[in-house]
Order: sequence, then structure tokens, then C-alpha cells
Amino acid sequence: MINPKQKKAFSMVTAIFVIFVMSSVTMLIMNITGKTVKATTHQYQKEQAQLLARSYTELAILYVIHYDRTATPDCLQTITDHFGGAGANGYDIRINIQYIGNSTLLNGCGTTIAPWAATDVGFNSSISIVIDTFVTYKDFDDPSALVANGDRNITFHRRTLQKL
Repeated sequence: MINPKQKKAFSMVTAIFVIFVMSSVTMLIMNITGKTVKATTHQYQKEQAQLLARSYTELAILYVIHYDRTATPDCLQTITDHFGGAGANGYDIRINIQYIGNSTLLNGCGTTIAPWAATDVGFNSSISIVIDTFVTYKDFDDPSALVANGDRNITFHRRTLQKL
């Protein structure tokens, strides 16, 4: 026959083992959940940066098209803006615009004619712009990036060539 004291000890060992297994499974689930949330947040921020780069590139094209180049001797070169919340929750946008083509068509605002295109009548008689759009943001899940002096920014770059 089994001693009643041994029966109680076996129940205690079984309870401790079940608690250990359940806590291990809980820690695994919490770890996977945390990684999923982090990956989803990173994907959201990256897609937001891509959409902002696309829309700000189109905005730069509109600005260049409607910019009065005859009234001022210089052309539109840079655009800067901030989108979203203040500080670490927002996106900083910087756009650099370079002009390619015949400088006489743009009132001499820093355009260049490529040497290989000097004989090309079609290229020499048109204006093109190269738009570099930089969207910089901080990772929500990186605690050191949220510090005021933290320089662990993520930058998304989009380059577009547009003929005017």
C-alpha cells in the first residue's frame, strides 16, 4: 500500500511541475507577442515614411511647376517640413531639388547640361529635375532613440527624376 505522506508529496511535486510548465509557456507567448508588436510598429513606421516620401515628392513637383522663375533669379532648391507629433513622434522631411537641362530656360538658376547631352536637341531644349526626398524618424521601440540627444534616426530616401 502507498503511504499517505508519499501521496501528498507526489501531489506537491506534480503541482510545482505544472506551475513551471505553465509559466514557461506564458513567457514564450509574451516573448512572441512582444516581437510581433515590435515588428508591426516597425512596418507601420516604414510604410508611413514611404507614403510621406511619395506625397512630398509630388508636392515638390507642384512647387517647382508653379514657382515663378522669371521674378526671382534663383530657383527652388530645398524644402523642409515636419509631419506628425512634436519631437520623437514625428517625421522630419527634407527635399533637395537639382535642375538638369538648359539654364537659359530657367533664368540661370544653377542648372547644368550634361556633356553627353550637349548635342542632344531634345534634352537640351527641356528641363528636368532630380528630387531627393529624405524622411527621418525615430524608432518607437528603441528607448535610446527617444532621448533628446539620441541620434539613432532611421532615414528613408527616395530619388525621383521628373521632366518639366
